[in-house]
Amino acid sequence: MTAEPGIDRPILIYDGSCGFCRRWVSRLKRWDRADRIRLLTLQDDAAPHVSARARTELELAAHVVLPSGEVLAGAAAFHALCRYLPGGWLPRGILSLPGALAMAERTYRWIARRWGPVGDREHGG
Repeated sequence: MTAEPGIDRPILIYDGSCGFCRRWVSRLKRWDRADRIRLLTLQDDAAPHVSARARTELELAAHVVLPSGEVLAGAAAFHALCRYLPGGWLPRGILSLPGALAMAERTYRWIARRWGPVGDREHGG
């Protein structure tokens, strides 16, 4: 399922209640000096509409909605966002190596389970 195309820049949908997510989005804001990526918390009522995803699906991982309407999640979302960031060619190239994106996705899932909203409560994050 794809979202409606027609947005002018990618939209990153992330969990605004997750401390780990907020820290990474803060880093992303500094990296995205040209403001090429729109940020939207999954708590925003617009998130399910712009992504064409149910809120329960959005809660599983960060998602990016590309101008084409394609919606990606987790490590694949980061891989796509690198196209819009200065110097993003380097992590994008690394993630394009055989097996690297699959490994990054496993790592993403582990981090999400460990440090997501439940992890934040358990670890004081």
